[in-house]
Formats: sequence, structure tokens, C-alpha cells
Amino acid sequence: MVKLISGIDEAGRGSVFGPLIIVGLTLSESDVKMLKKQGLKDSKLFVGLSGRKKRNELAIEILDLTKDKIIIEVSSKEIDRTLAKRPLDNLNLLEIRKFYQILKDLKSSKTYVDNLSSPKYTVEQIRKLIHTNKDNIRLMINSRNKNMYSVSLMKANQNKMKVVIATKADKKYSIVAAASCVAKYIRDKRLREIEQTFYLPSLSLGQGYPNTKDIRVMKFLEDYQKQIKNRNFPFIRYNWEWATLQELLRIPEITLDEYF
Repeated sequence: MVKLISGIDEAGRGSVFGPLIIVGLTLSESDVKMLKKQGLKDSKLFVGLSGRKKRNELAIEILDLTKDKIIIEVSSKEIDRTLAKRPLDNLNLLEIRKFYQILKDLKSSKTYVDNLSSPKYTVEQIRKLIHTNKDNIRLMINSRNKNMYSVSLMKANQNKMKVVIATKADKKYSIVAAASCVAKYIRDKRLREIEQTFYLPSLSLGQGYPNTKDIRVMKFLEDYQKQIKNRNFPFIRYNWEWATLQELLRIPEITLDEYF
């Protein structure tokens, strides 16, 4: 009998441009072992052009091998709306809601989840979601420590899913690394699609992360500051606390050289 396991991870949490991509996927244990031999690891550990090329190749192979997958794209607008509600809501709670949505729909008996803040907090929020949504799901804690909670979700159809929520799960469990690589692959493709949709120069959004040392990103801020100030780009997280962006939204239209 083929043993199946699932993993959940995201890409784009700290980005200022583009969506947050959350992926839940299921693979056979034998395929996970094979992928690990091919160099599968956490997406953040693939560096340089050769590293990104290898990660993309693995992501394509993983997608071809998946027995089940759920992909959620959280738009910059939804993230902005969430951040505007702080302290009543925040990005951690938004991600936990999406993770829980995947856990409910994913067909698996064992799922590993990359932790967002602390495993205890994540489990507490999932328990609240079950109660708030009046879902016919029972949550039972199997084991716990500071860095890992093992719980069981007993769904209405009596299918029990064991869920391991762990700190740095993308480095500890290859199935989570697989979800991480697929999420990063999809997000990078989405950034390139955004550039084409808005007629922006290729790679002008870089990897989407706030960095004053990224010449492409800083040039984008300089060349399109009027559109940014008018909030014409729906792919920007305008409530993101990146000082460079927030200053640009406040100041009169000047060049970045003058600004700095």
C-alpha cells in the first residue's frame, strides 16, 4: 500500500510586492525520498541563478507527482485589509485561517505544517476556528513541546488526520520543503505575470522583498512613484511597514536621489 503524506508552507510572507502563496500538497513517501536524493530542501536554501534553476526544476517535478494539492493566493489587497485591522487581526491570524482551510480540504492522514509563530498559538487559533465556524471536527492533542505540537483532527466523515505543527518544519521535513519550493515557484511566476500585466520592465519587482540594495526595486519606486503614491498598483502592500515605501507615500513627488 502506498503511504501518502502532506505538507503545508507559504512563500511571500515578508514581501512588499505580489501575493502570498500558500500550498498544501500530498506525495507518496517514496517520491519524497526520491526528491530528497535529487536535492530537495527548503526553498530559501536555493541561492544564485543555478540554485533557482534547480528549485524550479524540482517544483515542476513535485507538481507532476502530487496526488492532491491546494493552492491559495492571498492578494496584496486582502493583506492590506488585514493589516488595517491591527491589533484585532494580523498576518499570523490570516495565515492560520488559510492553513486551516487547507487542512479541512486536504485528503491526507498525516500532514506537516510549517509554524507561523509558536505551535501552541497556532493550535489555539485552529481550535477557535473550529468553534467559530461550528465545524464538525474534533481536535485532540497527542504530544507537545516548545517547538512542536502533534494533534489529530477527527473530521465529520471520521477520517482522522494527524497534524504536526513545527518550528522550521521546512528544514526538518522534506514534504514541507516540497510545498515551500512549489509555493516559491508559483509566486515567482506570478510576479513576472504582474510585470507583464502592468507593462513593467522585466524583473523590475525583483523577488518582491523590501530591500534598498536591490537596484531593480529601487528603480521601480523611482520610475513609478506617481502611480505608487496614487495607489494605482493593486499588487503592492501599501500598509506594509517598510520605511522606504511609507516615506514615498507621504512625501511630495521627488526623485529617489533627492529623497535619499
